[in-house]
Amino acid sequence: MTAALPPRWRVRANHYEWISEYLSARGMTTSVRLMMALIAASLTACLLALLRFDGPVGALPVAMMWAAVACGVAGVALWTWRWPSHAQSLAFAVVSNAAIALACLAYPDPQGALTGCISFATIAAYIAFFHSTVLVLYNFVVATAVGVVAALRLAWEGHTALAAVDLLLVVQINIAMPVAIHVIVRSLGIDLVEADRDSLTGLLNRRAFDQQASKMVGSRTTGGHLIVALVDLDKFKQINDTYGHQAGDEALIAVARALRHAMVGVPTVIGRCGGEEFVVAAVYPTSDPTSIAARICEEIAALPQSVTASVGTAGMAVGPAIRDRAGLHSLARLVRAADAAMYRAKRAGGNRHEHHTEPPSRHAINSVPSLPKS
Repeated sequence: MTAALPPRWRVRANHYEWISEYLSARGMTTSVRLMMALIAASLTACLLALLRFDGPVGALPVAMMWAAVACGVAGVALWTWRWPSHAQSLAFAVVSNAAIALACLAYPDPQGALTGCISFATIAAYIAFFHSTVLVLYNFVVATAVGVVAALRLAWEGHTALAAVDLLLVVQINIAMPVAIHVIVRSLGIDLVEADRDSLTGLLNRRAFDQQASKMVGSRTTGGHLIVALVDLDKFKQINDTYGHQAGDEALIAVARALRHAMVGVPTVIGRCGGEEFVVAAVYPTSDPTSIAARICEEIAALPQSVTASVGTAGMAVGPAIRDRAGLHSLARLVRAADAAMYRAKRAGGNRHEHHTEPPSRHAINSVPSLPKS
């Protein structure tokens, strides 16, 4: 588990991932894939048309143009096949940039080549939306270099003013479009990251917890057990009544730190459900959650705020049943089971942990679990 990062750095560290998740959560990935495949196909069709009419002359320029066509076909195939991984998306951006450069450098008419440099803005928009500032700058440098070559060729033919104006337009569009998109997307990203966090403790809110816990389990390629722990602070109202709400807030912040510390070294997602209740999901090598629950109780009891916690746990094996579309239902059922165990711990006096021993059933995935017999 990693320490919480400021919103700006969380956006930078996982930019492609959160954009992809944002689109997926809203059912937009298919539309975006179709749009990108159509853009790649249209640019490839333009290259094929240029090869057929008024295209490059000579073995090397023709080879460069066909290489650009091959890059375009690869882009169409990628977006038709699947939503790309981060590495595949980076490769698509770099290869598309190279394809446009090859086509513009191979084209015999310098004015047509200079006009073609506007196509760099298309890939610039994609990079600005999905990737880093460094890659945006790389695309701009390549676009400018190719544009300068075409402008010099056009000026050599006696069209100096036209070359200067066209080059200025190419530079402007390859600056304005990606910068505007980049600023908007980064601002949106920070807002979305902050919207996923509890403002007091910095932990995930319940909605974000469900999403991240499901993602954590779904990404597992090996076995293990998903352990869910519900943590409720004992007699927390007395802290507020005796020492004031500021002391209560400080206690909640300290508990959040204690939970992070207790789960160091274990794949974990931690959230605040509201009030003095927290939820922890961890992928553990065994089905016995005793060490996790005991560590949580000990870390919280050791805080200087003199607060203790009742902890309830529930677990199930990580396998296809929990990694498929029913994963969220499985997680919700574990949370309810852990909640029932937590209330048993609280009724027993608090500052202790209880485990829900009834194994989760796939047939009861949407049902409220019954309490185990005492």
